[in-house]
Amino acid sequence: MTKLRNSCIGLFAACALLTGGTALAAGMTSFQEGVNYVPVSPAQPTTVGPGQIEVIEFFWYGCPHCFAFEPYVEAWLRHKPANVVYKRIPGAFTGGEHWDIDARAFYTAQVLGIGDKIHEPLFNAIHLQNQYNLTSSKSALQKFFAKYGVSKQRFDSTWSSFAVQLKMNQALQTEKRYGLEGVPTFVINGKWMTGAGYQMAPADALKCVQYLVGREEAALKK
Repeated sequence: MTKLRNSCIGLFAACALLTGGTALAAGMTSFQEGVNYVPVSPAQPTTVGPGQIEVIEFFWYGCPHCFAFEPYVEAWLRHKPANVVYKRIPGAFTGGEHWDIDARAFYTAQVLGIGDKIHEPLFNAIHLQNQYNLTSSKSALQKFFAKYGVSKQRFDSTWSSFAVQLKMNQALQTEKRYGLEGVPTFVINGKWMTGAGYQMAPADALKCVQYLVGREEAALKK
């Protein structure tokens, strides 16, 4: 676990800010630009329809802070506005093997049609059951996928498929467009960025996401 934690913090300093920001942000009811969120400059185009609001979550399965955020994300998703299109993009950074393998696992699950089914169990296996090899071992992931009825042959062919590689390339391009420096990070409608690196506990970070969604909803009505 120490190796994973150090990797997350060493490569992305924003992860390290979560612990220090928890007490500071407790019970927040207002949010300050430049402190709790920042504008994306220049704003980036979204891939949603008219009247919809895009929210992207950048994460890494091996990041303990992403794991800590997950229950709050799921709670928010149950009550999010109907016009919000929520997208998860895994860290597919070129900085290390761990990031590439878990990003490929995420998209392999998507292409196989079991993305929603495997998402929480994979987080839990790594952080609650200490199966840290799931962040670095393709063979360990193959065995994990087998629990969901995926044969080794199907896993291997999907893992190395064009469809998965295309999604990996798109993830890298998106992360570069936003200048992503840490996870978990949320981008709202291509205009605003917030997350663990913005002096907030998980519950408050999701309140900030909702606040920024509200700003975008108000802009749509003008």
